[in-house]
Amino acid sequence: MKKSIKITDTIIVILFLLFITVPAVFMNIKPDQISEIDNTSLIDIEDIGSITSIPEDTETYISQRLGFRTEMINAYLYGNDRLFDVLLHPNYTYGKDGYVFFHMPDEKKDNVWLDLFARYILYMQNYCKNKDIDFLYCINPNKTQIYSEYLPDGVHLNFYRQKHLLSLLDKYGINYMDNTPILKEASKTTQVFDKKYDAGHWNETGAYIGISNILETLHKTHTNIPLNSEKDYTSIDITHQYLPLSYFEINEPSVAYERNNPTAVNVTDNDTDILLDETYRDYSHFINTTHPEYPKILVFRGSYFLGKEKFMNESFSESVFVHSYYNIFNIEYYVEKFNPDIVLFESVEYATKNKYFPKDKLRKHI
Repeated sequence: MKKSIKITDTIIVILFLLFITVPAVFMNIKPDQISEIDNTSLIDIEDIGSITSIPEDTETYISQRLGFRTEMINAYLYGNDRLFDVLLHPNYTYGKDGYVFFHMPDEKKDNVWLDLFARYILYMQNYCKNKDIDFLYCINPNKTQIYSEYLPDGVHLNFYRQKHLLSLLDKYGINYMDNTPILKEASKTTQVFDKKYDAGHWNETGAYIGISNILETLHKTHTNIPLNSEKDYTSIDITHQYLPLSYFEINEPSVAYERNNPTAVNVTDNDTDILLDETYRDYSHFINTTHPEYPKILVFRGSYFLGKEKFMNESFSESVFVHSYYNIFNIEYYVEKFNPDIVLFESVEYATKNKYFPKDKLRKHI
């Protein structure tokens, strides 16, 4: 009996030591690594001490780079989801009725930054006006705004930042539109954000509705812009297997859309010398030679428009889509290069902040 206990204890000790040492042995020490599950760059060893402090940075370095970290996180996620119906993830949290959201934002009242941002938009508008170019700013809502009734118990967001920004846009006389009301209304009868799949972006139905609303707004001053119609697209049933930036399985049905008989040609690969920020290099360029009479548009956009150009590019003779983060501070370069008739600047509520539009860069132009 005692011998059996000793053998069992030895096995437990061995397993415990393996559990501790194996992740350390297989630690990822390569430089310039990206964590898909965290959607961030991993701290490099030479950065230790330069971000917060040596002890804190060392702890972060070790925790991010342990071997089999993703597998351990996924096992932990599945266990808590199956046993306790709790979503423990670096990016996501459960709401009501199975909805998945990003972790709730900090609604700090950063009025100084919001004023700088609004004044920079005014600079863009005035610059375009001096070039005889029409300008439009579009604010898009996030999932928490459209499906606020499904937020977790105890969470009450007032979306102060967007409300204050809208008041500043009115104050400075900026030509803008807000897609929140039309998407909120549409959400009563259809999913404009998937319940689970993407906490950060509208689905293709939401993109179709929101971008169609942009076209209708632009059509008021450019009446030759064709509007979207459901008959122009074919819907396709799809399934999202995992949450984005995660291996958390959801198998959620959704819908995608294909443009029928497109005439706009993707010429992005021809623009080998385009100026883009090193981090935010998403860029696309389409030319529609079938309709040279349509206006040209230059779009500064966030990730809401990635892969969604199909809902807009058929309505213009030429359409250029530039990731707005940091690149927007080179508006003069892009306008001179492409000579558009219209400049559209789009941003989503949760990404309209200093991280992507730094105040020191905003100040340089106002």
